[in-house]
Amino acid sequence: MTPRISIIIPVYNVEQYIEECLMSVTNQTMTEGIECIIVDDCGPDNSMDIVRHFIDDYQGAISFHILKHEKNSGLSAARNTGIKAATGEFIYLLDSDDYIVSECLESLYSIAREYNADVVQAAYITVSQHLENAMSIKHPAFTDDRKYIKRTFLDYDRNPVMAQNRLIRRQLIIDNALWFKEGIIHEDNYWTFFLAKHVKRMAFCPEKLYFYRETPGSITKSKNTEKEVLAFKTMVRDFTANIDDFERGAQKRYIFLHILLLDRYKDYIDTQEWKDMLRAFLHSCSLAERIVFGLTMTSKEYVRQKSINLLQKLFLKR
Repeated sequence: MTPRISIIIPVYNVEQYIEECLMSVTNQTMTEGIECIIVDDCGPDNSMDIVRHFIDDYQGAISFHILKHEKNSGLSAARNTGIKAATGEFIYLLDSDDYIVSECLESLYSIAREYNADVVQAAYITVSQHLENAMSIKHPAFTDDRKYIKRTFLDYDRNPVMAQNRLIRRQLIIDNALWFKEGIIHEDNYWTFFLAKHVKRMAFCPEKLYFYRETPGSITKSKNTEKEVLAFKTMVRDFTANIDDFERGAQKRYIFLHILLLDRYKDYIDTQEWKDMLRAFLHSCSLAERIVFGLTMTSKEYVRQKSINLLQKLFLKR
């Protein structure tokens, strides 16, 4: 029988959290037709020893597989390795320092089958050292309105930019070569731009099914200027080169927000390279958008913020 869901768990340096993650998988109310692919990304700690002992002791229906990289290759490469090995109808990405509620897979799969959805997105809870923050879902139960779907994916305020906590039809990834960009951080931002081009049917689950853990050493908490610059430069260039004609405004707004992120590091970018990136982006913009864009890059803070808000509205009018 073809598995219903392939869970992909990249493992690197998470000995403090990996057992809780795996327990949340084996405690699922739906275990038949589930495969769990664990990708060993060559961490220096005892994470994989814990994984192997856990699997050896497990006697349930979930099928576990361990894949090992020859060297540390990063989160994107580990996810790609897992997806390529997966055989399930759907992919579920789970980070190894996070965990899920026991009804997670059953709830998402039921919704996916009910609506024949390409993607099912659930609500989640962010767990930090001292508090928990819940992200609620404010969307219809289902939509096949591609304008709504694309705008949702490309709007930070409407939907989290994260690859986890989504049930995604595997064939959608394979058919459209939706692989994670290797060699950069903020890979979810990159992947989301291209995923948004292909999703035709999307469902939403209001239940909080995923616990996203913010650890002190995570990318969300730590900054590496060189890696930040490389990631945002790559995104601005590749996004600009791949704007399509459907919902151009939403795509331009998404690119603009990443230009603002890159603008924080412009002192670390060659002046001509910076100008060339901006010129390429502005080539896709109307005259009015170009004028307001200029104000966002050069004005005092008050005018700059007003211009940023105005430009986002201009993009979404089209």
